[in-house]
Amino acid sequence: MHKLRGVLAVISVVVLVAMSGCNGPEVSRPDIISCSIRPVALMAQAIAGNSLEVQVLSGSNGAPLSNARELVLRGAVTFEAGMPADVWCAGLPCGNALLVDLSTVLEDKPANGSWLSFRDAAAMARHMRDTLSATYPELKGTFDSGYTALVDECSKADSRLKQLVWKARSRAFLAADDVWSGAAHDYGLSLIIRPELKDLDLTTEASGGMIAQWGATQGTRVVVVDVRRGESAAIQHLANGVVLCTLDPFAGSGEGSFVEWLEAEHTLLSSALTDWGQVVDGITALPRAG
Repeated sequence: MHKLRGVLAVISVVVLVAMSGCNGPEVSRPDIISCSIRPVALMAQAIAGNSLEVQVLSGSNGAPLSNARELVLRGAVTFEAGMPADVWCAGLPCGNALLVDLSTVLEDKPANGSWLSFRDAAAMARHMRDTLSATYPELKGTFDSGYTALVDECSKADSRLKQLVWKARSRAFLAADDVWSGAAHDYGLSLIIRPELKDLDLTTEASGGMIAQWGATQGTRVVVVDVRRGESAAIQHLANGVVLCTLDPFAGSGEGSFVEWLEAEHTLLSSALTDWGQVVDGITALPRAG
């Protein structure tokens, strides 16, 4: 079923690209492609190299830029992750641009955050390569080479991370949404979703008590939150017993390649799980208030 879905996706791309030149005069094809969020753009850049200009339609928090509509009209193809985080992209007027939902090729479509899973990212990258090869056939060799290198790097990073995560004693964490659900599934982790975390002051004793209660069944007090503008991904040991892991799901820091960025995020999460496991084992003591 997964292979059939992939074949149908490629056929759809070829047909749509062919049809774009069937009605009316031929339109000049721009060497520009658009991506809904930065992680998708990093994948596209790895595949296309310097052969195409890759533009991002959203900011560091995943929200669309004020000029996103104008940017879409400049490009030949628009790639979206097809997740709740970039649902706004489907509503943009595409003009002559081809809109490609990368989630259509995922075997087990996650609720959100597919780009945070190396397995899902590799599947989306394949669909991206096939789409670009159909749109720019003269650059197929470049796309094949870039795709092969990207998937090889994803596979190696995934193997390193599995060894790292499996060493962590804690196997669960809390978050306000499901954006890390795909990554959690890949590494056999449990994600406890508590929407209340979005509006909670995580530093107070009362918050520490609630988090301890929410995570009691899985034996965790690791909380994952999104990085704020101007801050960096980091781990904090709070005085109320919470291990706070601040991550950057939209690659807003603007540093490194797709694999470098995502491996760093996963490494930080595994470190937070290891830290909490050491607290439980009595190896490390959390700071005390006062």
